[in-house]
Amino acid sequence: MLQALITGDCLLCEQCFAAGTTQCSGIFKQCSPDVTHCIKGLENNTFGGNAIVTAFKDCLNPSHQLACGREFYLQNSVFSFRISRTCCDSEFCNREDVEVPALDETPNGYKCDECFTEKSSGSCIPAGEVQCTGKQNTCHMFSGKVARPVLFRTNST
Repeated sequence: MLQALITGDCLLCEQCFAAGTTQCSGIFKQCSPDVTHCIKGLENNTFGGNAIVTAFKDCLNPSHQLACGREFYLQNSVFSFRISRTCCDSEFCNREDVEVPALDETPNGYKCDECFTEKSSGSCIPAGEVQCTGKQNTCHMFSGKVARPVLFRTNST
């Protein structure tokens, strides 16, 4: 790490963030000396019938390295959230298109209680079950606020 500070020999990664699209491109950023990986990924969240995708690329925070190559998926009958990340460890290695593996929707036998309340701080009583698919094998409970990117549309004249 001292060598990187002295010579400026730090990893270069593309950095971008774009809501409403599956791809982004941006600037190449010199990462901090402790960064050894670049990251690129896609977040897809749906609430009701409103889906928002967000593409991102950046230097990978070293404390997040366990997330490399992993996917996180959460769903119920109202909301779904999927984030897929790919990491690499060479100069400009995240400059290619963001690629997301296909979602395996094959039921696997796991089921989770489903509960969803909106604008309520009270407890939620399960009202059904969610069928897990693919490699999903863990039930989660979440309580709190969720924020989604806002997409701006401009009218052309």
